[in-house]
Amino acid sequence: MNIRLIAQPIWSYLNQQLCDRTSVWSVRRFWYLYKVELLRKCWQQEFSQESRPYH
Repeated sequence: MNIRLIAQPIWSYLNQQLCDRTSVWSVRRFWYLYKVELLRKCWQQEFSQESRPYH
């Protein structure tokens, strides 16, 4: 398994702002939201690649 696949979400979890209202301290909730955000980014990237005109 690639270390980056695990290190990035762990680093994102540990690097949250302490007093930020959007911080998520539940590991399960954070993991769920992380996967949702990752999926959203993948869809956006795929959509932007499909919407480019071919030259």
